[in-house]
Amino acid sequence: MQCDAAESTTHGTILMTVIVVIACIILLAFLLGFFNFFKNNDSLAPPHIKIIGVNHGTKYESQVIIRSYSSEELENDLLMAKIFVNDEELLACIYTLNGHNFIPTRHYGVKFIGGSGCRGLYFSPRETIIIDLKNGYIRPGDKVTIFIYQKYDGEIYLPLPGNLLNRKYMERYLNEFVYKDIKGYRLYSEHHFNA
Repeated sequence: MQCDAAESTTHGTILMTVIVVIACIILLAFLLGFFNFFKNNDSLAPPHIKIIGVNHGTKYESQVIIRSYSSEELENDLLMAKIFVNDEELLACIYTLNGHNFIPTRHYGVKFIGGSGCRGLYFSPRETIIIDLKNGYIRPGDKVTIFIYQKYDGEIYLPLPGNLLNRKYMERYLNEFVYKDIKGYRLYSEHHFNA
């Protein structure tokens, strides 16, 4: 009888060890990007703020309309934006999304910003902002990407990305997650849109 009890305990221990090892292998494969349960579009941040339209007009006015899909009100003076067209960064300095503070700053490539999201102090959920870029920046069919950075007080820790083995993704991740030109900003939102 004692021999049977000892065998049962040993078998249970071996079985639990095998289950833990298999679970660790699956978790490691998920973290290294070998497979992903979620839709992966190689974005560096979730699309809390999305481009909902691009107005070309007759002279390629290049107006980008963005909307907040965040669940919280965002202090628009603590937000800044970078815009890429066909993976090339535009010369468009948008160091604040607050309309009153944007006017006196030096900015290039942007005529004005407007809309309900930049009038007050907050960019609330479902509010929009229109970014009027220099004419000709965006043409029909272009891929437009907007990165929104948020001022962050305290230490900025890089979260573990889901694609550690993809070299190009990791280069983008390390270059864009923390805004290099201005200290204290972290990437808050990324969204792609076909104009």
